[in-house]
Amino acid sequence: MVRFLELKGFYELERTIGCGGFAKVKLATHLATGEKVAIKIMDKALLGADLSRVKLEISALKSLCHDNICKLYEVIETETHIFLVMEYCSGGELFDHIVEKNRLTETESRTFFRQIVSAVAYLHSIGYAHRDLKPENILLDKHQNLKLIDFGLCAKPAGGMENPLFTSCGSPTYAAPELVQGKQYLGTEVDVWAMGVLLYALLVGALPFDDVNIDSLYKKILIGKYPEPSFLSSESLQLIRSMLQVDPKKRITIQEMLSHKWITFGILEPVQYFPRNNKNYQRDCIDVMASHYNVESRKIWQHLKKWKYDYSTSTYLLLVAKKKRGSSLKLNNLLVKVPVEKDEGCVLRRKPALRSNNVTVIPKKIDGDLKRILEEVTPKKAHSGVNAKFVTPPKPPSIRKPFKRIRSPGPEDNSPVPPKKISIGPATPTQPVDKKIASSVETPSSARRVLGTIERSFHKVVNVLTPRKLEETISGRPSLLTSKELFNVSTTQCRDPEFVMIELSKALEKKGVACKRKGFTLRGKLEPNANKNLGECSFELEICLIPDIHQLPQTNTPSKSILKKGMGNTPVKNSKGLDNFVGIRRKRLRGDAWCYKKVCEEILALTSKEFVFTESSV
Repeated sequence: MVRFLELKGFYELERTIGCGGFAKVKLATHLATGEKVAIKIMDKALLGADLSRVKLEISALKSLCHDNICKLYEVIETETHIFLVMEYCSGGELFDHIVEKNRLTETESRTFFRQIVSAVAYLHSIGYAHRDLKPENILLDKHQNLKLIDFGLCAKPAGGMENPLFTSCGSPTYAAPELVQGKQYLGTEVDVWAMGVLLYALLVGALPFDDVNIDSLYKKILIGKYPEPSFLSSESLQLIRSMLQVDPKKRITIQEMLSHKWITFGILEPVQYFPRNNKNYQRDCIDVMASHYNVESRKIWQHLKKWKYDYSTSTYLLLVAKKKRGSSLKLNNLLVKVPVEKDEGCVLRRKPALRSNNVTVIPKKIDGDLKRILEEVTPKKAHSGVNAKFVTPPKPPSIRKPFKRIRSPGPEDNSPVPPKKISIGPATPTQPVDKKIASSVETPSSARRVLGTIERSFHKVVNVLTPRKLEETISGRPSLLTSKELFNVSTTQCRDPEFVMIELSKALEKKGVACKRKGFTLRGKLEPNANKNLGECSFELEICLIPDIHQLPQTNTPSKSILKKGMGNTPVKNSKGLDNFVGIRRKRLRGDAWCYKKVCEEILALTSKEFVFTESSV
């Protein structure tokens, strides 16, 4: 269900895929094209002084157009919220990819780093510095292409990139020495330093500068000394050294990196950073929209080329994306058809849809003043332009929510509204049909409503207290994943979920990690440890079943009935008649990301062929 009226009829919200202090990111479907998008929902009441930073982030996203930067499709602003509709990247964070593989090979690191260099060089070429480059701010799409996100700390110096900046920001472990010292700095130089830390993390699987104590961390950064593992090649070490120079004037520039011998090894071509423009005229996409809206193609393009980032902009950009990957171009008839205003001011305004495909709603009265009617039936939302002014929010609360990033969304987040409980066994009527009919005739309607409510509440209590119900939810029924839920999952070679749960609990307890079990989910918390350079970290581990390839639905999206009644709750045999392999799904709730990585190394030790637990550094 859609909780926000501004989105109703345009987008269908699904599960939560990210969460922060004042923002939440939800997976959604763009109804006109059927494409998946990510919607960042920001509460203005919680923004406070960060409102100007959000304005700069939106302005930057509107001007950016690169294959390795997450695309903005639409901006919706109301009195209480700001909605950013963005490209959805189903592959998760680059950080989780590093966790899965412990460290990447030079070949894979080079492939990823070329894309990072291309994106950052493009940013600098149009006058922006990112200032918060790290694996947590880089996503992967389903084709393993990197997408740079989170431009909340970006800067655009008024006089160009050669003008210094003064605000110290970003993550401490990725901060350049000049940031630590509080000096003025150049955005290009601090980005290059962060890229050096990032490349080290890709190749080594750890941070070059790391310490629980912030003062000790800053001393390490200012000295510029870090471990150089023997397995690193001399070329990669040379590149990392050139980026992690304490003196920013001796640091390699982004232009020099484009043609560096390590980056071009095996490719022999410099990195290209000028993107293909997706804002140009695409005739077939325009014709599809013109036919759907029953408006001339010329008027459609006159409206689109203003790039207001409204619903028509998102529809066009998603059609261009579909064309690029070779999909058929069509628009779904899910929205209520409303006559379209023909003037230039409002070409594509429409009424929000009712969620029914069979019911057509017609405006009660359409007379000469069509614009007035359209304004009445359209939700009051403002699609922000580049120079749009934000409404000043009310005073933020004194206590802000702690930052929390959900790493791997669970099945419980499918909807902002809690789903109804579905009984596993066959439904049994509480009384014979003839008694129901008799009672409905003899009992007044008001009494029937009261008695019906009491009866339903009573059965809910009975279901909760029934031992059979508890046995079904706890005994041995971990969820069977779908193909879309397999990232952030470690596969074991064991088919007994209870055995995996017991061994995992023992392993974490042996390492001093306090865990609480609920069904087939473990929620753990690791306290700071100065001796091992570990910060505080809380996480969640879920035991699940890995689907056999023959069990996956043939369609791209499983139906809700399959997810709720079939594959989601009942253990199924695979194609060979055996139980499915057990997997461990990981989710970081909050705290230090690299501490979480060390915990995950312990989990991955359990995924060996013989399922033998091995020691690690936790």
